[in-house]
Amino acid sequence: MTHVKICGIRTQETLQLLVELQVDYVGFVFAPSKRQISGLEAGRLLAAVENHPVPVGVFVNPTVEELDEVLRYANLDVIQLHGQESPAFCAEVKERFGKKVWKAISVGKPGFSASSLAQYRPSVDGYLFDTYSADMAGGTGKRFDWAAIPQLMEETAGQASVFAGGIDGQNVGELLASFAPQAIDVSSGVETDGVKDEQKLREFMKRVRENVPNHIS
Repeated sequence: MTHVKICGIRTQETLQLLVELQVDYVGFVFAPSKRQISGLEAGRLLAAVENHPVPVGVFVNPTVEELDEVLRYANLDVIQLHGQESPAFCAEVKERFGKKVWKAISVGKPGFSASSLAQYRPSVDGYLFDTYSADMAGGTGKRFDWAAIPQLMEETAGQASVFAGGIDGQNVGELLASFAPQAIDVSSGVETDGVKDEQKLREFMKRVRENVPNHIS
């Protein structure tokens, strides 16, 4: 079964819709971004909506103090590190906060190879594979070469693997049918003018259910 993460949530209405659509993970962006939210705001959203998806916090090169400040207010299950965090820092975060840690990996970055993931294996619980951009840490709306997916899945066997980058209602069926990934992450693919679009979200989850029969909603 493929799990779905919708990232960049900022409103109670959208979070409530994710509950209705039975989305598995909700992503809150705490790094500087047009989708940025504070720990206090995220905590209030989670408190206001019952049975919400598993909360994931997205950070880019945070300090331990910055993580601590967010976690004071928002009870996250997963810390997603989307910058140039070292294996040692990932291990420190995992030990200090007792949360699952996902390391974002930029596919297509000069010098990247799937075999390089081994250095993170002892330090993280999973990986999120996103499209490399020299200007943005994520949310580019661009897909990487999906031919790389089988090797990435092989290299991360036994740990969580989440695929992002340019996924939307038009191509998610192809992705699921071709690779059956553990999990997928979408943000800009369900937005209109930078805002989460209810119709696009509903259409996206419809496409998911068509290709993942036991993802019922």
